Amino acid sequence: MKKSILFLVIFSLFFANGVFAQRGSSSQGDILEVRLASFMPKNSDWGRTLDRMAAEWWRVTDHRVRLVVIHDGLEGGEEKMLTSMSAGNIHAGVYTSFGLNSICPSVVTLSTPFLIRSEEELDLVLKEARPLLDAQVNKTPFVVISWSKGGWVNIFSKEPVLSPDDLRRMKVAINPEIPKLNAAFKAMGFNVLETDITDVGTKIANNSINAFYQSPAAVAPLGLHRYVSNMMETILAPFMGSIVMNRVTWNRISPSDQAKILQVSQKITEEFEAIMPRTAANAIVQMQKGGLKVNKLTPAQEQLWQAEVQKVMPSLLGNNTFDPELYNKINEILRKSRSGQ
Repeated sequence: MKKSILFLVIFSLFFANGVFAQRGSSSQGDILEVRLASFMPKNSDWGRTLDRMAAEWWRVTDHRVRLVVIHDGLEGGEEKMLTSMSAGNIHAGVYTSFGLNSICPSVVTLSTPFLIRSEEELDLVLKEARPLLDAQVNKTPFVVISWSKGGWVNIFSKEPVLSPDDLRRMKVAINPEIPKLNAAFKAMGFNVLETDITDVGTKIANNSINAFYQSPAAVAPLGLHRYVSNMMETILAPFMGSIVMNRVTWNRISPSDQAKILQVSQKITEEFEAIMPRTAANAIVQMQKGGLKVNKLTPAQEQLWQAEVQKVMPSLLGNNTFDPELYNKINEILRKSRSGQ
């Protein structure tokens, strides 16, 4: 009898110690793992920022939310990432304006070519635009964790591109997530091929394409400059970046932890935005050292590009490729700013 009692006491102490040793600040069963995909390399400013964000989510939620970042495009490009996120294979992803088009169509309007021309103008526009974008996303099965300025888009090509006619002579990679805009490119006489960003290098190497548009800050870490020799210096447009999570996963996080995640994510995003201009500038310098030629347009050549866009703009607004309401709002903001009002 005494041996039985002693066994029960020892067993109880062992069990209790095991349970409490596992608990710490949260038990294994309480941890929510969030798988986030990114097409950018782990060894880049983008990748390091995401890893830092993962560490901060873990810290501010007291080890209740573990963010697992899948770098290097292992989940494919933006279109495949969105499909995987909808199916629950991943829970979140890093997207550009183009990848977000299917869940937030208005965001592409911010990337209207030659509309917004500087960081200062973009900041002015975003004050008005972000609430509209949030409202649009809130009607979907997704949640935006943070918005960020993703950089500025330039044209990269094997041969120099100085005019629209130069680009017409090439096979141009375009983003598959914006079919209406792609139809407009075709109507303008451009020879285009829908290409996921993760496939751009391969398609240039086998000569399926010989030009594409992308941010220098993304081109350098992705190594895409190794396949081309030229960049058009004049920027086409800004684009937005965002971290998006499916709402099912988001709703599994407590309101208190949601608030902490949003706060720390926005803080890290703002710090990332602050280094982006330097990152892009350094990327261009490094690519030039590797042989990339940066081609400056004359004022007359810039006017040719602007005229080309204006020629097709009525159809782009008419078929809602760009949001007419937001486009007009941006135009008014820029008009007042440029006139000093």
